[in-house]
Amino acid sequence: MIQPDFLKEGDKIAIVAPAKRMLEGELDEAIKLIKSWKLIPVLGKNIYSEFDFGYRYAGTDNVRLEDFQWALDNEEIKAIWCARGGYGSVKIIDDLNLTYFNKNPKWIIGYSDITVFHNHFNRLGFQTLHGVTAKKLADTIYHPSSYQSVYDVLFGNKIEYHIKDSHRFNQLGEVEGELVGGNLSIVYSLLGSESAINNPQNKILFLEDWFENWYAVDRMMMNLKRNNILNQVKGIILGNFTHMDTEDENKENYNHPFDSTTYEVIHSFTKDLNIPIAFNFPSGHTGHNVALKMGAKVRLNITSNSVNLYFIE
Repeated sequence: MIQPDFLKEGDKIAIVAPAKRMLEGELDEAIKLIKSWKLIPVLGKNIYSEFDFGYRYAGTDNVRLEDFQWALDNEEIKAIWCARGGYGSVKIIDDLNLTYFNKNPKWIIGYSDITVFHNHFNRLGFQTLHGVTAKKLADTIYHPSSYQSVYDVLFGNKIEYHIKDSHRFNQLGEVEGELVGGNLSIVYSLLGSESAINNPQNKILFLEDWFENWYAVDRMMMNLKRNNILNQVKGIILGNFTHMDTEDENKENYNHPFDSTTYEVIHSFTKDLNIPIAFNFPSGHTGHNVALKMGAKVRLNITSNSVNLYFIE
């Protein structure tokens, strides 16, 4: 897997919106943070565009494609930070021209709908960065490591995670493999396409999600099972499953990330797998959302009281 170059002070980082619309002011904190890292933020020219076609996109497909293509091709841009998730990335992925990127790969940062880019670029042989989007989740208290870990990846600092945990569904063991996955709904939706996870035999699968019904989680896990992904991966990491089986998105904060019923549903699919499996990993739709280098080789070690994730290369 090809690892993009690390950043240095003075480099430019683009913020683009490949999915849901952005509002004026929603990027103020991200811009301030980028400057505090001694990087230069550059906004896509269409960042605040809007197109309503049964969903409030950040502009038409062509507009969102234009901004993402600009960020890929501009030699001064050293990383691309996606403004937010939502829906829309899959509508532009097949029209991207990767000629320049293939020769000059750069970090693509984000999560949720940005899983489209993680899966697609990982499949092409490039590492990406699963981490916070530029726009925060509303009413969310962010853990310092959510941003510090993104900084550490971008600047080439060592990252590894040691989590004191003894979840009753954890399965102990140690394994090495390529880290893949992301948002469960997106991973599921990409199956059968050119962006789907392929050759799962040497991979460790990470999954997270939010605001999905429990029966939908069952359906998606069943599809992963029937596609022979669950029974081939070398390990599984389950992150945050936030506010599942509820429609109360606007009235709650996102600081209670682990849904026990969702874990029970997932456990029904993983309990007979003879591989290391970790629940309660702090990544996904919550304030504690540590960065993961997708496509990187990692070592997953699960003991009776801890989950340890090492990034090897």
